[in-house]
Amino acid sequence: MQHVRTLRRQVVSTVAAAVLIGSCWAGAALGFQEAPELKALADSGKLPPVDQRLPKDPLVLTPLESVGTYGGTWRTATFGGGDSEIERSIGYTRLVRWNPEWTEVIPDIAKSVEVNDNATEYTFTLRQGTRWSDGEPFTADDLVWWNENVLRNTKITPAAPDWLTAGGETVKVEKLADDKVVFKFAAPNGLFLMNMATVRGSDILAAAPAHYLKQFHKDFNPDGIDALVKAAGATDWVQLFNNKTGFPGRWRDLGRPTLDAWVLTAPYNGTTQVVAERNPYYAKVDTAGNQLPYFDRITIDVMQDTQAIILKAISGEIDMQNRFIETTDARTVIVQNQQKGGYGLFVARPAWSNALLITLNQTHKNPALRAVFSNKDFRIGLSYAINREELNQLIYAGQAKPYQAAPREGTALYDEKMATQYLEYNVDLANQYLDKAGLTKHDAEGYRLGQDGKRITFAIDALTGSPIQVDALEMIQRYWRAVGIDMQPRPAERSLIFSRLQNNENDGLGWVGGGGYDFLGLLDPKWYFPHEYESSFATAWGLYYQNPKDPNAEEPSPAAKKQMDLYRQVQEAPTLEKQLAAMKELLAITRDEFYVIGTNLEPDRVGIVKTNMHNVPKVIPSTSFYMTPGPAKPETFYYQQ
Repeated sequence: MQHVRTLRRQVVSTVAAAVLIGSCWAGAALGFQEAPELKALADSGKLPPVDQRLPKDPLVLTPLESVGTYGGTWRTATFGGGDSEIERSIGYTRLVRWNPEWTEVIPDIAKSVEVNDNATEYTFTLRQGTRWSDGEPFTADDLVWWNENVLRNTKITPAAPDWLTAGGETVKVEKLADDKVVFKFAAPNGLFLMNMATVRGSDILAAAPAHYLKQFHKDFNPDGIDALVKAAGATDWVQLFNNKTGFPGRWRDLGRPTLDAWVLTAPYNGTTQVVAERNPYYAKVDTAGNQLPYFDRITIDVMQDTQAIILKAISGEIDMQNRFIETTDARTVIVQNQQKGGYGLFVARPAWSNALLITLNQTHKNPALRAVFSNKDFRIGLSYAINREELNQLIYAGQAKPYQAAPREGTALYDEKMATQYLEYNVDLANQYLDKAGLTKHDAEGYRLGQDGKRITFAIDALTGSPIQVDALEMIQRYWRAVGIDMQPRPAERSLIFSRLQNNENDGLGWVGGGGYDFLGLLDPKWYFPHEYESSFATAWGLYYQNPKDPNAEEPSPAAKKQMDLYRQVQEAPTLEKQLAAMKELLAITRDEFYVIGTNLEPDRVGIVKTNMHNVPKVIPSTSFYMTPGPAKPETFYYQQ
């Protein structure tokens, strides 16, 4: 996929905008239709007629295959207390969104957006007549209220997120008309629209229904707030408010109005199933004028582990999903049970590039390990020592191919040298580079010794929930032992791994990643330069980039500092072309520094879709930054009756 369209004034091209407007006129001329149960409520006077519930110019979605029919329940599953599956399926509504192909940002609830020449002002025109799920109007006042009383309220939001700040100041939202607002930044913020299309964009609309949320805000309900806090068992009004608007708390509140296609009716609150039913005020229609969504409801079963979700899938109890069942180790059983489960497959294409990256912390607190890990020749030698073809056959069922931590082929950021350097399996060459790194002395067992005269030994952390990565590391342990390096795979829980990273106490990490597609690389560049504490190849430098005063932060190398300056140029650039140009310059340094050791290109994964479910794409990008399957238009999925 080539991500090379300008995201300045033409967020949607002139042609695309004309198609949307033309479709909208056609739908209005034909008259709008609605689901039978909503029509019954409207006929009985319990709901306004459908044309009064829709905006003046509803967004028209073109179904992938055909106009659908109403009815049915979409069954999915999740596990854990804070997973984003609900946001991805029920909740992917925002001012702008990704298009299904993940090649550009397009309007969603907003009718249009205009960006000034230096990316400091974003003017959104809303769809007149859009309503919250309780029937109240959604207007510019809601966005101004969110900005002034939530985002800029330091009790609720002690520090505004980076994507909503620029030039050291929080974005200011100003009302231009009932259906028009402008987001003003103190400095250029070229990635703002991209960020809004990710999970981050839902935080705005979740905290925007002012008519509902004012009762939980002390400034607007000073006399009644204490009783509400006590009834909710909250410690104070701030916790109560954040429980209504933050993730995952907002999915535990049945009263919160939404702009999503389905409205919560059974909460995500210690229950075994989350339920959401059709929003009667949803602001989108299909090309025939049918108000969306087609499905009556969505159910999300809350399971104890991923294995339970896989068993539900092969038993035919999940209708469409890839999350939790798309892993390489689950693929065989998913493929083999299609007939039993009554489903087909779609490709869930990982947005990242590498199935297993290995990082060595160049800012390690142990001086001996720091010296070894910081030596590029050492990293090159370890790379040559990995038999990637054997890994491919034994771990990835022959579906992968050798690849470094680099953008995927076919993207605008692809660099062939970066993707293919040091991939050859060559033990002699590996030993030459390790000798070149100064590691010529060995102990009695043949392991190399560091500057301190001690055996070079270290641990590579991997998630206990990712056995395939642990298996791969155990094979790599054998490869590296053959060249005198003692690496120990160390499975650990996510929380423990992140704690080690935040305190710069990690030796190394085995993880998926590597950037991959262009938008992912632009928005989440942690594998390309020390961007945050998850940049586990130089944790203390990543902490420095986020906050130089962090007690675990260290001043980066000149090369890393140059990359940090370049990424600031990416963030400030007003067009995608300029963002990509700065990013390519940054990646050239990444290639030369060779921070991360890659193994194999992550193979395509699979998702399941019931054989009678339609309008599901055959290929869907898979990553939280895309919000799979949200941009694929789930509101247009339907069952063939």
